[in-house]
Amino acid sequence: MITASRGRAVTVVLLASLLGAAAVACTEGGAPPSPTRGPVPDGVAAHLSVEVAQGREQYAIREIRLEVTSDSDETMTLLSGALHADGFGPSHPTKEGRTLVLRPGTTRAVYVGLGEARCADSGASETSGTEPGATTPSATITLALGEGDDMGPATEVAVEEVADPVGHLARNHAADCAVAAVAAGAHLAVDADVPVETRDGELTALVTLRVEPVDGGPEVTIDRIAGTTLMSNPDPRGGASGWVGGDLAGQRSGEVVLAVVPARCDVHAVAEDKRGTFLPVSARVDGEPQQTVYVPMPDSARSDFYDFVGDYCNWPE
Repeated sequence: MITASRGRAVTVVLLASLLGAAAVACTEGGAPPSPTRGPVPDGVAAHLSVEVAQGREQYAIREIRLEVTSDSDETMTLLSGALHADGFGPSHPTKEGRTLVLRPGTTRAVYVGLGEARCADSGASETSGTEPGATTPSATITLALGEGDDMGPATEVAVEEVADPVGHLARNHAADCAVAAVAAGAHLAVDADVPVETRDGELTALVTLRVEPVDGGPEVTIDRIAGTTLMSNPDPRGGASGWVGGDLAGQRSGEVVLAVVPARCDVHAVAEDKRGTFLPVSARVDGEPQQTVYVPMPDSARSDFYDFVGDYCNWPE
């Protein structure tokens, strides 16, 4: 009995030892490592530069890129960013959850949606904060020191001066404010369908722009609708490209019907199209000329138009 008792006790001790060892092994090998990095050092901000960039495919959605360049000796992870610029409300990230490694001497970009444009009225001062350029844009860039499992905590870094050498912010602001000015007096929209007919032996698409005046708003007059990379006037007046004069007479009744032929027949022009189906409208608001306003086609109209281009250009099925 004594021997059996001792044996059972030894067995219990051995089992306890083995379970304890297993627990230690799981803790040491399975748990994620604690971060070994601290926050981004204060001095790193002085080694960051930020520049505004924008591709044509981003115009319609009012998205820009903040291109962040680092000449520090630190490897960091770029997490997000925000732009602070005169003439615009708060920006917002458009591609959240992206993490990009920013190594010394490299440039990576975060995507940002521009805030709502703040447009000056007739009595506003140019220095009132409603016009870009009153002060230099700045940015807040969120970074972490290191990368992957060796990444430190997210740190917000202020970059006091953001470059905009091409003038993307001023162009976006002018376009936004032109849209607001025109919209105050008229609602512009392209019909959902694009019928096709034969005119003088040539297939011709009919793109209809609806012009609906806003009660109590300013007077909007359309002076010209320009051609695009995909759309052309088959019979331009006076050699001018696009549609002018009598082509736009229907605006008084709220309906402008544009006769359209393809501006080109190469397949990649449609395959790579960015803005070819946006109508570029030049208008005056209470007699004041506005920057060109781009009126998009609805998806159904765009599909109809692409089919028309294929038929006109005799693309194979």
